[in-house]
Amino acid sequence: MGIAESVARLEFLGHAGYVVERGPLYLVVDPWLDGTAFNNGWDPLVPAARFDVRRVTHLWFSHEHPDHFSIPAVKSIPPERRAGLTVLFQETADKRVVNFLRGNGYGRVLEVAPGQRQELGGGAVLTTVTARDGDSCHLLEVGGVRLLNFNDCFYNSVAEVEDAMRALGVKAGEVDLLATQFSYANWVGNPGEQERRRQAARRKLEHLAMQARTVRPRFVMPFASFVYFSHEENVYLNDAVNLPSTAVARVREEGFSPVMLRPGDTLELSPAGLQAAAEATEARARELDGSVEAVRRGEKPLRKSAPVPLEDVVATVRDGLERLRNGASRLDRALMRLRLPRVVFELRDHRALIVIQLLEHVRVAPLGTTAADVVLSSEALRFAFTQDFGFDTLLVNGRFHEARLGGADAVTTLCGQFGYVRRKVSLAASFLRRRLVEAPRLTLERLRNRALAP
Repeated sequence: MGIAESVARLEFLGHAGYVVERGPLYLVVDPWLDGTAFNNGWDPLVPAARFDVRRVTHLWFSHEHPDHFSIPAVKSIPPERRAGLTVLFQETADKRVVNFLRGNGYGRVLEVAPGQRQELGGGAVLTTVTARDGDSCHLLEVGGVRLLNFNDCFYNSVAEVEDAMRALGVKAGEVDLLATQFSYANWVGNPGEQERRRQAARRKLEHLAMQARTVRPRFVMPFASFVYFSHEENVYLNDAVNLPSTAVARVREEGFSPVMLRPGDTLELSPAGLQAAAEATEARARELDGSVEAVRRGEKPLRKSAPVPLEDVVATVRDGLERLRNGASRLDRALMRLRLPRVVFELRDHRALIVIQLLEHVRVAPLGTTAADVVLSSEALRFAFTQDFGFDTLLVNGRFHEARLGGADAVTTLCGQFGYVRRKVSLAASFLRRRLVEAPRLTLERLRNRALAP
């Protein structure tokens, strides 16, 4: 059977990772095979399947988060194989990912522009489109089937989904399989605030349903949520995550056929293959439900962290703030100080406060001398300031509690400040764009949705 006649197959690796093969093509997407992610905050809900490192022809990564761009997975491919592979990644200003890959022996690393169609061989074409917050999605056309992978892309309106589809060159009703996230994956409230997490879980299903209604695919694959919060500081966040069977039921309610895969499951990318996978979905979802329930019963291992000396924490905070100041323009530094004149962290393992004023001055204070914004361990705070993506990690792994109502805003704001520097984006320009372009557009979108509501 020739390439033109062969049927493409998809093997699910776990979480957001899979392999698509057809003839000589062996495309690996977002593999996360081993270990923890987000500073010991996440672990895979179920062990990942392995891909054949000898057969890989192409790698595609959606974004830099470690559950998608996994360093151990990148290094699992033997050095002698790396020069001959093609790696596809979205264009970025900082070049962090592509430079890392090239520095580790990957000889053909392609930065793909939004909407750029890339021939992969074997009759397959992949188109990548960037999303907000550094994510990206792709449309894979192979063997007459169109697979749209939204993974973690935060398209929260019909207009945003339509824009992505337009850039991908696909219309509603033309996608065979839509793959998208189905549960929350970040900090949502303190231990006693389970209702906040239930609301977040419901919102995630609404988000999934909106995407499906807009894309109108033949099948929907809920994925990219097969993790659990695995540190003793964040394990409570598992109490309201969506069960796989709940996501499957919601897809059915919307009138679409769900496809749920376990690591190692393979489906044929054809109408018959997708239908067969859909027919096996209920049993697979129930089996995966059991892994979530095992977490809630306390049967999964939890990680712990040793305290960091207080003087090391203070030094790291000061170094991080210096990087922030050196990486921002004078105007952006002034705006940053206006946005966050003071932030106070309570270190639970040292019973002390770290007070930061105007993003420059750092001091240690006794408990009770001033109100804290958040409570966390010294190891979590040190990590947050060690890397420019450290506060992104803290928001995702949820290894902190609010000490006061709205205290998490301090973490969110710091995440944004470091994010502007990391992505080489101007805070002032971003602020103006949100106010003058995005806000009016979102207002029009809300009016449109209200007018279309039954």
